[in-house]
This record gives sequence, C-alpha cells and structure tokens, in this order.
Amino acid sequence: MITRREFIKQCAGVTVGGVMAPVVYAMTSACAREAKAGGSPAYLALLGGAEVFPETVQKALLEMYRQVGTAKIDDDGLVRRGLMIRHLVMPNDVAKTKLVVEWIATHLPKDTYVNIMSQYTPVYRAKEYPEIARRITRSEYAQALKWAREAGLTRVESQRMQL
Repeated sequence: MITRREFIKQCAGVTVGGVMAPVVYAMTSACAREAKAGGSPAYLALLGGAEVFPETVQKALLEMYRQVGTAKIDDDGLVRRGLMIRHLVMPNDVAKTKLVVEWIATHLPKDTYVNIMSQYTPVYRAKEYPEIARRITRSEYAQALKWAREAGLTRVESQRMQL
C-alpha cells in the first residue's frame, strides 16, 4: 500500500529544500473555479465517493490538464509537473469507476497518470448505509483495473489490497 505521504513525495517531489507542492483536490463543485486560478506545477486530483461524476469535476480535470499536461517523471524519478488522478474504488461501484475511467480515456490522453486506490474503509456512520458498509472485495478491485485497461489507459497504478 502506498501511503498518502509517500505518494505525494514520490509524485510531487516535495522536499524540505523548497520544491513547490502540488495542488491536491478532493473534487468538489468548487474545483473548476479553483483550477482556473492556476499557478501550480502539478495537480493531484482525488476522485471517489461521489454519487455521480459531475460536469464540474470533468471541467476541472480538463482545465488542470490544459494548464500542466500529463505527469512527466524527471531524472530523479519524481513528477514535478503534470496532472495525476487518484480514484477511490468503493463497494458496489458507488464511485462509478467504469464511468470515471471511460471518461478519462475519452477526454484526456490515454497516458494520463491514474492511480486506482483500494483502501476504502467504512468508518464513522458508513455502517448505516449498506451499500458502503464494507471494504471492497478483491473481485471489485480487479474489475476496476480491468475497466481501466479496457478503456485504453496506459499509466494505471494499482495498489496491494489491504485485508
């Protein structure tokens, strides 16, 4: 499993030496406005948990890509510029994974960096909602990765499943 801290350090080159950190977005209705402000060398968009994949999120991703392009790895193995997308797979396809990866493959370059996350954990009041009251299964995660490959995405990063 990749921790958030390891992921951001690896993908953004965040160091004590002062490298600018990426803008990390949990995609909300405000994200399109925020992305238009620009000024970041890298965007790390976090997708998942939404009932739908709203137009505002789609517009924000397109704007982020317009500003910084796809993530490029430098000689140090770090991404200092570009768009990276993380998508959280949820039980019962609540996060609409197939819709998300198909949209990415249709509207962004096929080599857009996409990290398919497996670590959903039901906490707080999730147990009150049967559709999200459990962790995802290995089968659900495998299906999410299959959908990404079938959509034609070429830079899909997977994670080890937590038991």
